[in-house]
Amino acid sequence: MLTSLIDAAEQVLRYEGPDQFTTSAVSARAGVARNSIYRYVDSVDDLRGLVVERYMPAWFRAVQEAMDATSDPAQQIVAWALTNLEQATIAGHGWLMKVGDKRLNQQAAGTVNQAHQNMFAGLGEAWAQISAPNARLGAAMTGGLLNSCMKQVEAGMDSHEVAAGLERAVRALVEAFRR
Repeated sequence: MLTSLIDAAEQVLRYEGPDQFTTSAVSARAGVARNSIYRYVDSVDDLRGLVVERYMPAWFRAVQEAMDATSDPAQQIVAWALTNLEQATIAGHGWLMKVGDKRLNQQAAGTVNQAHQNMFAGLGEAWAQISAPNARLGAAMTGGLLNSCMKQVEAGMDSHEVAAGLERAVRALVEAFRR
C-alpha cells in the first residue's frame, strides 16, 4: 500500500504540481480513504519526501559508476556532468525540483542534502586533480553548466544536442583550468 501511495503522490506532483498536492488528491489517485494514508505516513509531506527519495539511489549510483569507469579526472568530470544530465532527463528534473522546493520532512531533506554533498564531493575530488587551488571554483562552474543545460532540456531543447554542448563546455572548462 505504501508503494501505491508513493505512486499516487508522484502522479499528483508530476502532473498536477506541488500546489495541488493534498491528502485528498493523493487518496483519490490511490483509491483509498483519505484517513487511510495516515496508517502509512505521519503527514502528506512524508509522501513528498518519499517521492524525492525514490529517485536518488539510482541517480547517484549511475553518477558514481560513470565516474568510477575511468581514472582520468577530466573524463570523470565530463562523466559526472553528462550522467547527471541523463538522469535529470530520465526523472524529469524540473518537476522533481519543484517537489523539493516545497516542504520536505526533516529526514528527506537531510537525505537529499547528504546525497548532493556526496555527489559534489566526488566532483570536487576530480577537480582537485586538475587544479587543486581552483577545485571549488571548477566544481561550481561545472554545476552551473549542468544546471543551465538541465533547464534547456526542461524547456524542450533536444537532449542529445544539449548533452553534446555540455560535453564541449565541460572539456573546454577543464582545459582552461589546466593552463
